[in-house]
Amino acid sequence: MAKDKVALGGELDESVVQKQQEAQKAPKQSAQSKQPKKKSPGETRPNVFKRIAKVFREMISELKKVEWPPFNRTKNNPGVWANLGTVIVVVLFFLVVITAFDSGLLALFRLLMDIPADTALV
Repeated sequence: MAKDKVALGGELDESVVQKQQEAQKAPKQSAQSKQPKKKSPGETRPNVFKRIAKVFREMISELKKVEWPPFNRTKNNPGVWANLGTVIVVVLFFLVVITAFDSGLLALFRLLMDIPADTALV
């Protein structure tokens, strides 16, 4: 294969050739090693509530590792509450815009389909 590459005029790195040769010599993994291990009859999965509790315990332990920003305002940091206020204002703004857009499209749909305004669309 390396000779073909050189014959075509392409440059070939020797380390690439060695890696390809090693990959060809490496034994193929059998299909049995890829199959999941079967559980013995004595092994059962834990109760669903225990698994849910484990997820919450792991989540709480990860949240304890987080370095949270300060809640109070400092000279260089606006604080969590100021950022939270900004997020709430932006969400409310887009709530109003999307609601107005939806109401306008609904009115246009009713106008085009000759549906009275007092009829509920389900």
